[in-house]
Amino acid sequence: MPCLRDSATQGNNPPDPPERPDILSPPSQPSRGDVLLSELLTIMAPLVRALIAHGVTYPQFAQALKQVFLDAARAELAQHGKKPSDSALSLRSGVHRKDVRTFTERGALKPSGHRALSMASLVFAKWSRDAAYLGADGAPRALPLRSRAAGELSFETLTWSISKDFHPRSILDELVRLNLAAVEGETVRLKAEAFVPTEAFTDLAHFFGANLRDHAAASANNLLRAGRDLPPRFLERATFADGLTEASIEVLDRLARQIWTDAAKRMYEAAAQRVEVDSGAAPEHADRRMRFGMYFYSEPVPPSAESDG
Repeated sequence: MPCLRDSATQGNNPPDPPERPDILSPPSQPSRGDVLLSELLTIMAPLVRALIAHGVTYPQFAQALKQVFLDAARAELAQHGKKPSDSALSLRSGVHRKDVRTFTERGALKPSGHRALSMASLVFAKWSRDAAYLGADGAPRALPLRSRAAGELSFETLTWSISKDFHPRSILDELVRLNLAAVEGETVRLKAEAFVPTEAFTDLAHFFGANLRDHAAASANNLLRAGRDLPPRFLERATFADGLTEASIEVLDRLARQIWTDAAKRMYEAAAQRVEVDSGAAPEHADRRMRFGMYFYSEPVPPSAESDG
């Protein structure tokens, strides 16, 4: 049966924990951190799919995420007037003190040397830069899949020169999936131009990050205020429904785009007026920015547990 809901009417807060929990027994109710982490994993699912689709592996992401945790821990300590020592940063973020020290000394975390970070990237880098694999024109040479004579360079020997932990065919499949290489009969050609993102992709990725970051920041700010028994600071609402047909989805999609066109025009005009009003304000007072956004998404509803049985 179709169901229509609005996030403003939902009451999904977990029950409060007991006033005097027994510290020797596991908590009977999930903590706020447990609830938040569970929800965060559902948020990460589509983002991780985007990372994997573009060749970013878990070790790469986990290593880069350390810096995000350290930056957040540093900001949290500063907000409470505490010194961001290595010990405090490690305790607050959970990042090992060795990594904290590296971050502090170099301003960025040293890339991990783990070969599984991205074999496709390592193979691509060597193939496109090592003189042995370049032609007279400086471009990467097409390579046979396997060596036909002793000492002959091939895609197989290229991958083995970096690591023997992965089968050459698996690496080739990954390069092809990422549109970085093409198989032509018994040879492989590197598509060097594909490694550099197009201007359109770079622009799309920029707004992908900027829009999701500000949406997440609004939600996170509201959650922090809820933990202090304060009302939400930012608008963050949604209307959602299920039990719909594809035809209904198309109707609602068109309506959402029309609503956005009208709302964006009104907000742009109002923002332009406020920019003009604030143009004479002192810089220390005109230090705020804003983003107004809207989204529409649809997907098939997964079968219920009852129907699975």
